[in-house]
Amino acid sequence: MNNVFGIIFANYNASGFGELLHRRTIASLPFAGRYRLIDFPLSNMVNSGIGTVGLIMPAAYRSLIDHVGSGKEWNLSKKIGGLFILPGTVFSGSSNTEKFMLSDLLVNHRYIERRAEGTYALISSANEVCNLDYTEMIEQHIESGKTVTFAYFKDENGEEKSLDCFVVSRETLLGIIKSYPRSSHLDLVELLKSEFGQDDLGRYVFDAFVRPIDTIEDYIKANRELLDSQIHKNLFRGERAIFTKIQDEAPTIYNDGCVVKNSLIPAGCNISGTVENCVLARNVEVEEGACLKNCIVFQHCIIKRGTVIENAILDKYVTVSTSVRLCGGTERPLIIGKNLTL
Repeated sequence: MNNVFGIIFANYNASGFGELLHRRTIASLPFAGRYRLIDFPLSNMVNSGIGTVGLIMPAAYRSLIDHVGSGKEWNLSKKIGGLFILPGTVFSGSSNTEKFMLSDLLVNHRYIERRAEGTYALISSANEVCNLDYTEMIEQHIESGKTVTFAYFKDENGEEKSLDCFVVSRETLLGIIKSYPRSSHLDLVELLKSEFGQDDLGRYVFDAFVRPIDTIEDYIKANRELLDSQIHKNLFRGERAIFTKIQDEAPTIYNDGCVVKNSLIPAGCNISGTVENCVLARNVEVEEGACLKNCIVFQHCIIKRGTVIENAILDKYVTVSTSVRLCGGTERPLIIGKNLTL
């Protein structure tokens, strides 16, 4: 894949997540206890042999920069190629929901122009949970002679849906930039589909676990699906690891009397109470007599003794005091913002 470079568009957000996206973008939203959503497209590109990746940053970029850093965990911290942090356009802002804005491409035209090592660009969004090998898709695109090849996947009902990922030549992107120097509000995908005929547009269908995270319902469903050991194994395959920022922690402590059922718990936690059907992040403490059911809990949360929490999402550094009861709906959970003490 030495003739392919990557571009990940992360300058957009989603609605309905409440406090979870108040200080972060959807690309840096925590997922499955240990990861952020950006980990999946980054890892997919690296695992497919793509060694040069440009990441277009959103307005609320601090949490994303803090997570990806220099790209070391993805083997993208190097002298030739590697991870390029690219600016997003100002007007796209934190409330923008358009994923592939032409304006973000225009402002980063030099990144594309200087990719002498790359004939083709693999372009992806930042909010889809999947573990994909792009190699066959790229080879099909090159052999077919198509102008653009769009990726699709089959959902749980067997229906084909767009994957927000496509392959296009570097020359085509430069031609678009030259032809539309001031059409900044256009959508790149819609522009490509309108600019070229059906004979120039290819399609590649992935038969794999793919979950786009566009709504809070998508987010909850995808986290809960990982409680199925087979789905978890298929997504986090040993031969194609999903890389993330390393945080060395001691193993989780399961104290005498604790009850843990059907839950995903990483290192660094201290469990003395009851945890059922939950996804916990690192350094979560559940004291004796506390009960968590159907919850997603981010890092460094403390659940005091006697507390009962059901159908809730707790952001980082939340402390829930003794004998508090919090209950959200099964379809619409209770969302507790960062750094709160209840």
